[in-house]
Amino acid sequence: MSQEIIVGLLGIITGSLSGLLGIGGGILLAPLLIICMPWLNGIALPMVTITGLTVAQSFFGSISALFHHSKYQQRDKNLIYRFGVPMGVASLAVSLFTFHLSDQVILITFSVLAISSVVITTLGPEFWRKWLGEIRLDSVVLPIMGLLLGFTCGIAGQGGGFIYLPVMIALFGCLPKLAIATAPVIGIISSFSLFFGRAASDTLDWTLCGYLVAGIFVGAKLGSYLYFRLNEKMLARCVNIFVLLSSIKIMSMAIG
Repeated sequence: MSQEIIVGLLGIITGSLSGLLGIGGGILLAPLLIICMPWLNGIALPMVTITGLTVAQSFFGSISALFHHSKYQQRDKNLIYRFGVPMGVASLAVSLFTFHLSDQVILITFSVLAISSVVITTLGPEFWRKWLGEIRLDSVVLPIMGLLLGFTCGIAGQGGGFIYLPVMIALFGCLPKLAIATAPVIGIISSFSLFFGRAASDTLDWTLCGYLVAGIFVGAKLGSYLYFRLNEKMLARCVNIFVLLSSIKIMSMAIG
């Protein structure tokens, strides 16, 4: 099976998550490429190509999620301006030197973010509300958290949906549907600078990106169909499953 077909199929899988959960899905694409490409094609893609594709996944996955969620207008401006914009600023700053980082640093950062997302999701909103109290959406905590996540996600070459979505639900106390409706806008902001940096430095495989983007938009249509037919409790479970599976993959990559 050709590389282009494999990437297109993986685009459909990760694009479905974009439509369902409102996030880019790049965090799942990287381990899938590392595992599936040698198995199906016999050729391992270089890490620079994989990270370039995950940046494209984060950016175009968020765009497709926003497009398919356009009928659902309940988005929180405080989250976008006070949390999403600082993430984008930090990602832009990191993108200026992230290409010089080693694969090991990137994978370790992946692992730290993955472990953090699992802990945040597993403990749940009740635990964090008990120990941290209620975090108001006009609190200074939002821009500080945005800068921190933007910096670390920028190192990992990710839009960060797998971590900022649990943060919005568990730490900030947002309802799942509100968080998922807001997530694509934050994802576009946080991943734009990373994608622009990759494009400007000519480290993107544009042919593979084309097949990936086509798959993303097909998959996002399926995911958005499921989104409008699931309740908030089911959506929260989908988020938990997504974060857990992605984290296991990424941690295994770093350990290996």
